[in-house]
Amino acid sequence: MGNNHFPTIHSIVVYSPYLWPHAVAALRAVRPIQQAGLQYIPGKEAENIYIQRVSEADIVLIQREFPLYWEQYEQILSLARSQGTPVVYEIDDLLLEIPDIHPDQAIDFYTPAIFPILHALTSADLVTTTAPNLVKYLQRFNPNIFLLPNYLDSEYWKMRPYRANPVQSPVVIGYMGSDTHLPDLESILPVFIHLANRFGDRVRFRFWGCKPPEMIQQLSQTEWLPLQIFDYPKFAEHFTRQDVDILIAPLLDSLFNRCKSTIKLLEYSSLGVPIVSSRIAPYESIIVHGENGLIASTLEEWESNLTQLIIDPELREQIGRRLQETVSENWLLSLHAQEWVEAYQHAQVLARRGDNNQRAEQSRFLQNASRQTLMMHRRQNLRIAQMETKVQNLQQQLDEIYGSQAWSLIQWLRRLRLAIIPTGSAREKYFKRVIQGQKSAKT
Repeated sequence: MGNNHFPTIHSIVVYSPYLWPHAVAALRAVRPIQQAGLQYIPGKEAENIYIQRVSEADIVLIQREFPLYWEQYEQILSLARSQGTPVVYEIDDLLLEIPDIHPDQAIDFYTPAIFPILHALTSADLVTTTAPNLVKYLQRFNPNIFLLPNYLDSEYWKMRPYRANPVQSPVVIGYMGSDTHLPDLESILPVFIHLANRFGDRVRFRFWGCKPPEMIQQLSQTEWLPLQIFDYPKFAEHFTRQDVDILIAPLLDSLFNRCKSTIKLLEYSSLGVPIVSSRIAPYESIIVHGENGLIASTLEEWESNLTQLIIDPELREQIGRRLQETVSENWLLSLHAQEWVEAYQHAQVLARRGDNNQRAEQSRFLQNASRQTLMMHRRQNLRIAQMETKVQNLQQQLDEIYGSQAWSLIQWLRRLRLAIIPTGSAREKYFKRVIQGQKSAKT
């Protein structure tokens, strides 16, 4: 590993909000470190954060929104700086630019983490990330960015040859993803409807994880399988046993999605079936349209591509096999683990140069801003709690009203009136007789 220019790296201490065997920890830290022959040291276990483990490692790795643990994060950063240990910040999503339609944005899931993330970006000796577009975006905060794409871990994802269904069996079109991808599925909703109407029982739609839109759920061809497996090796084992003929990867065109990685297609490839994906940066880096997959930009293209695959089992087998070949030749973690070593060696060199002096000024500003943001978030939570208390008080008052004797008397009188006075056409005739009677009395 080491040479005249780069020091030898032996161990990495990882501070992540996601613990092994969670997918984020597995994909971006634990498995690459282990595959590279380095020692992985967990800096956080359960709810315990071990700051002194900085002293046991050659590199400190901070992942995603871990800086939300602000006090511990500052202590880790301070200890690393005092010992001359390089700090690497790892982020695999554009958490600073989540679209308004994204479910996490609707609940402000990552809002409190924005300034802590900015602080980590500017403070790190090196930033590692997954996609070229994400590299371009993050360079405004730190010029030292190292691209480490996601790769498929062949220890957990075993390539399975294409399984042709019997001729009379329906063709299963599948999708696997988290609930955050509901807007992506909604974007091609008409395609499901048209295919269901056109092919009837000859097609099935199967969803793992993300609950499909209501209109798709109502189709007799739809099957939804909730997927709550947070253990990444177990998830891989489970998914590679699933039966499906075609897999889809719709993705709305947004800055956030253009900065995503290719991991969905890599995991899909293990089943040996063809994929139809959106025409968007992460997927175009793997799929060559018509050779190892099909790409769609419009609803018409989505429907046309899926129709081709539904009616042609030989095309399904051919494209699925070529995709597996592409992944096996270019996208296996075992072929690229050395890139993590190179990244960490680069961080060592940058730390020795002291390239983070200028970023330290930015970090002090962002540190103050992040504290203000966290205080604002706490005030917002306090206001929400106060509103919830008011709602509970109003509900209690309503319960008291509904349970009172006066309310019971009002309801009894209402029922009595309805029993005496008819409804509908009988009600109209009743009032006509009343009016006529009043007129007769006057005359």
